[in-house]
Amino acid sequence: MKKAFKIIYAAIFFGVCAAPLIAMPFAASNEQIEKRELAAKPKIIEDGKLNTDFSTQAEAWYNDRLPFRAKVLEGASLIKSEVFGAPVANVITGSDGWLFFEGSAADYMNTNALSDYRIEATAVTLELMEENVKGKGGKFLFVPMPNKAEVYDEHMPAYYIKAEENNYSRLLDKLKEHNVSVLDMKQVMRDNKEAGIYHKRDTHWNYLGALIGYNAIMDSLSHPHKTYDSASYNITNDWQGDLEKLLYPNDAGYDEQYRFDIEYEEFRFTMPPTAKDTKESLALFMSDKEENDMRIATRKATPIGAGSLYMARDSFGRALLPFMIDNYDTALFERRAAPNLNSVPQGGDMIFEIVERNLANITIMAPNMPAPQREITDYTGDYTAEGNKAFIKEESGGVQVYGTLDENFISDDARVYIQLTGNGRELTYEAFPIAEKELLEKEGESAEYGFSAHIKTGELPEGEYEIHIISNKMKSVSLETLRIKGE
Repeated sequence: MKKAFKIIYAAIFFGVCAAPLIAMPFAASNEQIEKRELAAKPKIIEDGKLNTDFSTQAEAWYNDRLPFRAKVLEGASLIKSEVFGAPVANVITGSDGWLFFEGSAADYMNTNALSDYRIEATAVTLELMEENVKGKGGKFLFVPMPNKAEVYDEHMPAYYIKAEENNYSRLLDKLKEHNVSVLDMKQVMRDNKEAGIYHKRDTHWNYLGALIGYNAIMDSLSHPHKTYDSASYNITNDWQGDLEKLLYPNDAGYDEQYRFDIEYEEFRFTMPPTAKDTKESLALFMSDKEENDMRIATRKATPIGAGSLYMARDSFGRALLPFMIDNYDTALFERRAAPNLNSVPQGGDMIFEIVERNLANITIMAPNMPAPQREITDYTGDYTAEGNKAFIKEESGGVQVYGTLDENFISDDARVYIQLTGNGRELTYEAFPIAEKELLEKEGESAEYGFSAHIKTGELPEGEYEIHIISNKMKSVSLETLRIKGE
């Protein structure tokens, strides 16, 4: 009896071990399911030599092709997230079926607090942007979008302790000091949360939340607009949330979506060139696919004097597209954290929308706009600081001057100026208090403090100009020489 039991046990054990190999020819391809390139089949001899990594490569090859691997991984994710409440694939499982992006937990607990200088630098950056737009006769509005956890915090796990203040609240206070036009969208969303304005299984608001947000934006701009208050809608169960897809990539479920029945005024897409079918293209740009939507431009078939809009946005902005398009004669939407203010037309409005968890990105790359000229006289000269360095990058119509700032040279108000001295002239421009991360890395530099300015050189006479930096009433020694060639 004991011998028979051992035989049966051994047969079952080897059968279980062999099952994956037996099932391999019949199982669906993991490459098709997971939509990625699987590990290549290893070779014993590679480049004429014995492959010393053969065992590791063979394990990776087999693991990638293990039958039902995706289902097993999804099962593990289900147990870890739903049973134990542990974050899986950057997803936090909350109560009542709510999912949250793990990347927003730092804002929730204020563990990613920006320095006072970075908050000040962000406010100065936005202030300079608004000055540029107003100088063209338009209106500017900064729209920070709240993380879902900040609106529906009652569904967050209890072990995530919500902080009383974070980067969002600190920046909002600072923007009021700088008189920057900003919409507190977090308060707008909290005031309307009972209507169910965020997806349960997605990081974003649904179309109802977007409609509420749109009206708040247009009210803040004092721009005449349709409210769509009487628009009918259906609630469908056909939205595949981004968090749902992260958690269950091979068998994602569906979330509810509000589908409004609105007749928009006739318009056409002027960008991208592939957007031929207006209705089909709009549905694609608004969908959960997020394809080919980096730069979108529209024009009304019959202008009604509704003006022009430039909107720098992220993924939250896609749900705003139809409302904004319907209420401006022309509109340009760019998906970028560093706006191009040269795209704002004369008299046009600008909206800068960015999600709360990405606020730090505002001071990583400077917006593209001509640096404003200033009159600065109360400073001391010949200040030497080891960390002050300047670099020049030629661009159409001028140059970009950027560099690093010594910690002892920066000012509390984050103001920094570039002065060009030469040919009997002394021209001063206000720069963005931003250390250009990517550009500085190419120069072999990295710095917490820096500056960046786009300077138009077309009106400057040919010759050489010394580049000085002014900050905190201190003027640096000449850091670099700008050479302007004649036409």
